[in-house]
Amino acid sequence: MKRKNGNKRYFMDSVFRVGKDPHGSFPSCGLKNLRAALVLLLCLSFLLVFAGEKHSYASYVNTNLNTFFHDAQDMPTGYPGQEMEVKVRVGYNGVNGLANPNSDEIKNVRVRLSNDQSYLTTNNSPVKTNKDNPYKNAGDGDEQGEAQKDAWDEGYKAGKNNAYKNGLNYVYPVDGGVYPFEVNASLFTQEKTLSSLKKGEYKELNFKVNVRADALKMKDSAGNTSDGYFGVPFTIWYTDSNGKEQNRTEFVNVFITESGEVKSSGTKIVEKSLVVGENQLTPSGNYPSVMNYSVNFRNQSKNTLYDVKIKLNTSLAEKEAVQLTANAKAEAQKDFPFAINESNYDREYAVVKPGETVSPSYSMAIKSNTASGYYPLSYTVSYKVAPGGNVSTTDDYSFYVNVRNSTMIQEEAKDKAGDFNANDRTKARLIVSKYRTEPEQVYAGKDFKLILTMKNASTSIAASNILFTLTSEKSQDAAVFSIADGANTFVVNSLAAGAETEISMTVRAGAGVDPKSYVMTVNEKYDSPEFKNAEEKVDIDIPVNQTARMGFSNFSVTPESVAVGSESDAMFGINNTGKVILYNVTAVFESDYIKKATAYVGNIKPGETGNVDVMLSAVKETGEDTTIPVEIQYEDVNGNKFTEKTEINLTVTAEAPDNGLDTGEAAEPNPKEKKKTSSLLFAVPAVLVLGAVLFVVKKRKGKKK
Repeated sequence: MKRKNGNKRYFMDSVFRVGKDPHGSFPSCGLKNLRAALVLLLCLSFLLVFAGEKHSYASYVNTNLNTFFHDAQDMPTGYPGQEMEVKVRVGYNGVNGLANPNSDEIKNVRVRLSNDQSYLTTNNSPVKTNKDNPYKNAGDGDEQGEAQKDAWDEGYKAGKNNAYKNGLNYVYPVDGGVYPFEVNASLFTQEKTLSSLKKGEYKELNFKVNVRADALKMKDSAGNTSDGYFGVPFTIWYTDSNGKEQNRTEFVNVFITESGEVKSSGTKIVEKSLVVGENQLTPSGNYPSVMNYSVNFRNQSKNTLYDVKIKLNTSLAEKEAVQLTANAKAEAQKDFPFAINESNYDREYAVVKPGETVSPSYSMAIKSNTASGYYPLSYTVSYKVAPGGNVSTTDDYSFYVNVRNSTMIQEEAKDKAGDFNANDRTKARLIVSKYRTEPEQVYAGKDFKLILTMKNASTSIAASNILFTLTSEKSQDAAVFSIADGANTFVVNSLAAGAETEISMTVRAGAGVDPKSYVMTVNEKYDSPEFKNAEEKVDIDIPVNQTARMGFSNFSVTPESVAVGSESDAMFGINNTGKVILYNVTAVFESDYIKKATAYVGNIKPGETGNVDVMLSAVKETGEDTTIPVEIQYEDVNGNKFTEKTEINLTVTAEAPDNGLDTGEAAEPNPKEKKKTSSLLFAVPAVLVLGAVLFVVKKRKGKKK
């Protein structure tokens, strides 16, 4: 028997051939097989009805079948609440991908982050591009050709579904879904242009975005949060070889990790995953002996770190200077203090769990011309947040070691006048070992308590007659911090080597300062046994926050009175009257008289206005109460949520009576009804087939009787 109409006809012929004898009757065993086949057919009918309801959830996008957009070699990595740079490779090779142009060059290329709603909602999957089947002309008599045609179609469909994850639950709605970037006026207007792009040529383009503070907390339609990977849609426009403009939207991957934490709205500080030097004294060594020491690195994050590499750099830490402990000779060197005897000083660890401490050890020969002092060694640490991942995070650390070299100390000059030279004596080292504020968050115009823990970091030299004087950074020629008690000096009689003391004071932050970190300087004056009137200073950073403030203006409700079932356009402005950015501002209209409505405004900078414009659908008469409450929701830079209240006036009257006039326009069918109707179109033929077969069986039984 020849196959016609592909696999479908072959399947139906096979069903009706089961158990049939040459005379056209059905033996009992054949009837059983027929019943089984009918059950299978009925199941397939239901599968056709419900096939459109299947979802699958994924956060990492398979980009193997992309044509134009490709993941960068180093995946772009961002932190919640911070700005990031998204790099994407653009190009085509004419072979891979679903939509290769039929030309060796495309022109007038434009690239943007996509704001196409078909890609930014969970109800639509990416456009399915169709390629010509090379076996489409297989004849009815060519069973092998038809099999190849069917196999190519099924394989091509499966490949596209795999690439797009069956509809991509992680295609992100901008109206409160899981799109990872803040939506503002400039997000979708960034445009990169290329005059032309040749086949096989690839360009790397950069886009500036701001990661939402709650990017890793948002949930998809299945209630799941992202594992850190997000697929982001990009659109390319170009002119093909026929002079026609084409466009294509595809997804690339970005990675968002929790290792970034925003400390204040003005200063963004990345809290590093490791802390160095805990629970250990400063290592020390004496020339010419070999210095053996180790450094403690503790994982202070909540994540397990993988493929951790700790690299000791052969240059000193940037922005930190050597602190000499003795008057050095002119020829003494003050750079990296050790002789380089190894090709590298890398120490690797496969896994470092949260709270775990690793201690790489070193055996170093002190250089003969090294000056005595404390040297800030530089360490570079790289790690991954997932086993086998291709995204690495790199942090830099500094750690002091104490090197003594008596051969490089300048002998004391005998001065007849007996004048004192401050560099001729050793002295204690007074530092701020830790500090805190009460409350923890400092706000402009408010008092807070500052507690400093002062420590003598010297291992052998005591300090006495200590005077601490606090001075503040200035803003607009006025001190940011003022001591509420008036006195900014504190006296401590003595501090033994390694000893600590605590001083506290009430401080007020200036009311009009910008939200950021400001410096408080601790000026020190003290005596050591061999060093009188030593002077040093230590700086600490104190973040100052501003309270968010907003106002409302230009309320407009058009029309001000509507009937039940009608709509009114509500508009007003949200004015940011404070000094901090209002993030992810949303206006929510909720009342018994209207359908709940939401308007996403985005971010509003200080001094700027965000506009609300929303259509309100009336559902119930208002009576005397015409007030519609409006809740303004917003976030600070750390993702903390806040609300403000306002209201509008809208009168809702009774529904207008139906005058029975036919406008001649058919009502637009409900999308859900359309979906059900289209699904039933598949089910009805199957049910008709089932009825026809049962009728034939019943008729044959009647003949036997």
